[in-house]
Amino acid sequence: MGKSGFVRLARKLFPSLSRLTHNPAFKLAVDGADLPFRAMFREFRQLPPNHLRIRVGVGNRLFTNQALHYAGSPSFWIGTAVDGLWSWDSTILDIGCGVGRYAQSLRDLDYTGLRFHGRYIGVDIDEEMLSWCRSYFDSERFTFIRSSDSSKSYNIDSGATQPFRIDLPDESVDFVFSTSLFTHLLERELENYVRESHRLLRPGRFMDMSVFCLDYPPPTYGTRHTFAHRMGNAHVESLRQPEAAVAYSEEFLLRIGREAGFSEARILHAPHKWQPVLRCRK
Repeated sequence: MGKSGFVRLARKLFPSLSRLTHNPAFKLAVDGADLPFRAMFREFRQLPPNHLRIRVGVGNRLFTNQALHYAGSPSFWIGTAVDGLWSWDSTILDIGCGVGRYAQSLRDLDYTGLRFHGRYIGVDIDEEMLSWCRSYFDSERFTFIRSSDSSKSYNIDSGATQPFRIDLPDESVDFVFSTSLFTHLLERELENYVRESHRLLRPGRFMDMSVFCLDYPPPTYGTRHTFAHRMGNAHVESLRQPEAAVAYSEEFLLRIGREAGFSEARILHAPHKWQPVLRCRK
């Protein structure tokens, strides 16, 4: 069996590794394997536990993902700052904040003494990850809110029947973003978070949401990802764990942005990137 065949088999058996990270034996194994790296490298002692890093996504690197956890988020902040989406004193909302990977690089940015002194709000469904974040980030700048949404992939069933409303005032946020959240959301939740983003943003400000888009498929399309099953407008990888990987068409994403009230909606795509970005301006 070739590598691509093995990946397809593994993903059929385990559509999302996030469910495994709730297993006590799995936690013990991957966290234990992380101890030598923490002992050797002081920088890695600042990282969240390995099972939480795996839960938010590390590709296939279960034991050597330390540097990967840091990668990507600094360039995100630099790129979005250059585009004028946020500034040092902005109020920023991160929906699907996970274990604070993007919050960490925002907190640690320092350019000739300039540092973030605005407000960051992270939203997630996973209380274990949120608890770690609350203990690790200063509460003066960083706030973490639990969503009432559910997810089979994250082994969370809140029992909520109504769409989650983020407890923030209308037009109180300068920038809303998510990284690989929409890749795990079915249609109802995706539409709700687009509407919530529009409600919370100040006029003229932006929402950036990375997505799996069928019009710009990832390099893994045809091997790890096929999005073979339809659930409404969602194209999912697994009917057993539909939130494990979800893709949408460009037409649907742009329409949802406009229906939420955004004046502009477009897809930003680079060929080497796995996930394009749905960028909408209020």
